[in-house]
Amino acid sequence: MFIRYRQMAVAACAALLVIASASSSIQAQQVPTLRVYIARHGQTDGNLNRIAQGWTDTPLNETGRQHAALLAQRLQGVQLDGIYSSTLSRSRETAQTVAATKRGVTVVSLPELREVNLGRFENLKFDDPALKTRPLGEERGPEDGEKPSEVSARIKTAVDTIRAKYQSGTVLIVGHAGIVGNVMRHLMNLTPQDVAGISMANDELYMVELPQGFPPKVFKFIPQANFKEL
Repeated sequence: MFIRYRQMAVAACAALLVIASASSSIQAQQVPTLRVYIARHGQTDGNLNRIAQGWTDTPLNETGRQHAALLAQRLQGVQLDGIYSSTLSRSRETAQTVAATKRGVTVVSLPELREVNLGRFENLKFDDPALKTRPLGEERGPEDGEKPSEVSARIKTAVDTIRAKYQSGTVLIVGHAGIVGNVMRHLMNLTPQDVAGISMANDELYMVELPQGFPPKVFKFIPQANFKEL
């Protein structure tokens, strides 16, 4: 008898959770909501060989073009109001692959969405001892690439530009590994510490949901090979 009552209690709790979740979803649907999909460009030979590319304009390789096609497939059926990329070809080509499947939507390339500039340290392998001598944070000089504050400021400009145009709707941003955290930071009004650990593989996809008057939500879409992250 106890087991039966316990099962009924569990079922009741589950039903309440479903109702609460549905109620929250209905409320979110009743207010203007901006949904921002965030993707990283497909793989390049620089990614494959673990090279710090920065602003070096390296194209997608064959695997990267497959990543771009997978992104387009994942977003099949999603009505996009805008698609944004950086001005680097690996980002633009990935975004254009998605745009080719969306009627009436073209890619807007923003220089503010470029990867972090590494200055004289670009095109070094990540395990190159010379890369480890790059000054930290705000101590970087002009030849050392961008300071974190400089990266944050330009990403904020890009996010503000997008949000000024879209208070609601759905947009896609195709960026780079080094800027994803800053994009999410400025979309959600977070601190640098909040986003310090954010990383993104070439074949992953995030979505930030921003319903007016409600807390933001973050969703992560991962490939089947990475289901261990669940």
